[in-house]
Amino acid sequence: MSVRRCCGRHKAQSHAGIGRAGSASLLAVMVAVVALSGFAFPPGLAAEDAMMAYDEQPRFDEDSIESRVQAAVIEALMLYWDNGAGAFDMIAPEDISHTDMIYPFVLNATTLETVANGAYLDFAGAIPDTLTAADRPLERIMADMHRDGGTWVEYMASNPDNGLIQLKRSWLYLHGGYIFGSGHYLPESQVKYVVEDAVRLFESRGVEAFDIITPDAEVEIPTHLIDREEGRDAGLGANVVVHTADLYPFVLNATDWSTVAHATIPSRVGTCCSYAIQHGGDRPIEVIIEDLRSDKGTWVEYVFINPATDTKQLKRAWLYLHGDYIFGSGYYLQDSRVQSLVDEAIHLYAARGTDAFGAITPETTDILVLQSPFVLHGTTLEVVAHGIFPNLVGTTDQHLREADRSMERIINELQTQEGAWVWYMSRSAGTQTDQLTRTYLSMYDGYIFGAGYSMPDSRVQSVVDQAVYTYKSDGDAAAFTEINSGAMNDLDIYPLVRDNTNIYAHGTLPDLIGPLPQATLARSYEASWNAAVEGGGVVWSQYTFKSPYTGTDQIKRAWLSLHDKYLFISTYTVADADVRSAVDYAVFVYESNKENNAWVDVITPPERRITDRMYPFVLNAADWSTLAHGTNPTLVGTCCSDAIRSTSTVPFEDVATALENDGNAWVTYVFENPDIGADQYKRTYLEMRDGLIFGSGYYVLDSQVQSIAYGWVLTYDNIGRDATLERISVVPEAAPSKYSFVVEPETGNILAQGADANLSNTSDWEAIASGLNVAELLETLDAEAGAWANYVLTNPVTGEVENKRAWLILHDGLVFGSGYYSSDSLT
Repeated sequence: MSVRRCCGRHKAQSHAGIGRAGSASLLAVMVAVVALSGFAFPPGLAAEDAMMAYDEQPRFDEDSIESRVQAAVIEALMLYWDNGAGAFDMIAPEDISHTDMIYPFVLNATTLETVANGAYLDFAGAIPDTLTAADRPLERIMADMHRDGGTWVEYMASNPDNGLIQLKRSWLYLHGGYIFGSGHYLPESQVKYVVEDAVRLFESRGVEAFDIITPDAEVEIPTHLIDREEGRDAGLGANVVVHTADLYPFVLNATDWSTVAHATIPSRVGTCCSYAIQHGGDRPIEVIIEDLRSDKGTWVEYVFINPATDTKQLKRAWLYLHGDYIFGSGYYLQDSRVQSLVDEAIHLYAARGTDAFGAITPETTDILVLQSPFVLHGTTLEVVAHGIFPNLVGTTDQHLREADRSMERIINELQTQEGAWVWYMSRSAGTQTDQLTRTYLSMYDGYIFGAGYSMPDSRVQSVVDQAVYTYKSDGDAAAFTEINSGAMNDLDIYPLVRDNTNIYAHGTLPDLIGPLPQATLARSYEASWNAAVEGGGVVWSQYTFKSPYTGTDQIKRAWLSLHDKYLFISTYTVADADVRSAVDYAVFVYESNKENNAWVDVITPPERRITDRMYPFVLNAADWSTLAHGTNPTLVGTCCSDAIRSTSTVPFEDVATALENDGNAWVTYVFENPDIGADQYKRTYLEMRDGLIFGSGYYVLDSQVQSIAYGWVLTYDNIGRDATLERISVVPEAAPSKYSFVVEPETGNILAQGADANLSNTSDWEAIASGLNVAELLETLDAEAGAWANYVLTNPVTGEVENKRAWLILHDGLVFGSGYYSSDSLT
């Protein structure tokens, strides 16, 4: 059994065994030398490789990738032939610094213990799990080697050059009780193939190849997608992005690094598009240039716009110097991570069958695991394995029915292509809220294997990556100046740099540079530093803060990365990020369903629905009439801007101007919350695209009490049960209406409450239980991030019985709650 289909996106099969003239000759000579020494090779190997020199035209690269892999195995075999077991020390590296290496390794054929590894010193004696979760069962791999001597095999392995677990294709050769092997990482090989194709096109067509690579530019893209240095300052004007998840080539002039061809942003041609490489690469540009001159090719990492997501992400690119030009292509690391998770799950299934589902699914939810595979039955969409939410196993997945395009279309893509990227809103384990998720799916043997990542998480990670890589490239002074200028900001997402005593750079408030301010934090400055150290240099953190935009408590989520002596940080406000996710989702629905305006019906339900989920709406920018609405189809065709025009906290003209100039705007206005039956302040994000305004918002009071309840959950995890209950039970002198409470659901006992319990004969939990089925509520709380409860209770501020709306979270067997009363609505 082979799982080549799952790996076709790497084009490995089409290139398997193909050699270039130089490498083929080299390999043929090595085969002949070893053969003359009396060494036996598997049938056909020597003959096939010896013929490579005659079958293929010379290519721009000296060595074919798979020929280099086989040559590395042959070299290791020759060392063993000459030196016996002493060869193993010669294979092991003296250090672990390497660049674009195809390295050998040796395993004990009986125990599978590592006896030598050309990239990792500490692997000696370890038993890697690679062959036990490969593209076929271990028994078949061993049988193939016993029969043929050698075999190709695919499995997941750590790439020493980028630290990622990636799909690897290796040649294994059995000899003398050992398995000699070497391989190449398929994502990186595919990038090189794209560059190679571009070079060969240039060799056959000359500079005409640059026009073939570059598409026509006609459509304008939002200004926030144009880098400040590369776009606006260069006067690019209209731009077009070819939205694609496929790898694409670009070509730079080797003298001035100007762009001569670009397959996704054609308007960069003629401009200097290498700013990201020159001032944000993983090393100074002088070093990159020297590496190109000495080796012709080199890997570079930097932050760049991913055309498939319309956002900046960390990219790893292969640059190849050929004559007067630098040919390049690369892949985005966040995309590659989730594709690798899918590859890993498929190979695990190929090796173990349905037993793999148990290996994928943990016994309990771990909120620290933010990226993990899941598996659906290809026909029923039943969840058969889930690496983040084990409680979903056995349920029917609804995400594909609510994705950016129809389920039928997605299934057709999975049946006819190697894989498909989809967008949908799903629960984030990190925030316990719905966020936009970018998910990669691949169908194999009747199952849909998938994995994804949160777009809000991706945005802050990319902001931190850009700050770190600018620091690596240009040093601290230049990097801090760039951060302080705001050039790295993404709307309200910005980077900052600090240590345990000082702030050194801040994307929005450079005035804070200096000693760290005194602040009440869920985790101290030093504790967050230590957490980053313990987390291998990176860590997520969450805390509550008072939002300057709403004046209420909100939850912040922070990504921290420790580099050298600094901590690089970026954060997002969860509620703001969630509505931006809903807008992004609507945009991708629009992009995927433009034909016959099908996007309108995808966004708009057939009949009105009441939902607590963030929902999008779309307006005509010319007259602000409603074109699509995520909950109420009767609003389509009406003007929904009346509330914004008449109740906005800022002049409506300022909102319209911000949309026109910046492409986006935040606006707070009064709108009815149907769940409480009262007008409330709503904070809404608007984004302009193609003459349309995409929007989504949240009710400030809803967000506030959600943040209060979740804040106590974070405190509980930080300081423990008893100390948290004690803090919640402190009743302020002024009676609060938005107090918190903690319930032991099995007994109904109120363990803590931040208001006088004697004001009412009925507790919050008793009032909730009188109107809801407690067993069903607890099931919902166990399966979801939380749940709303609407009931009536005495307001400790007014002394009146009022409608109350509370957010409940089940955590560690306790229910944490916080709510507000109807009289709070416009306070």
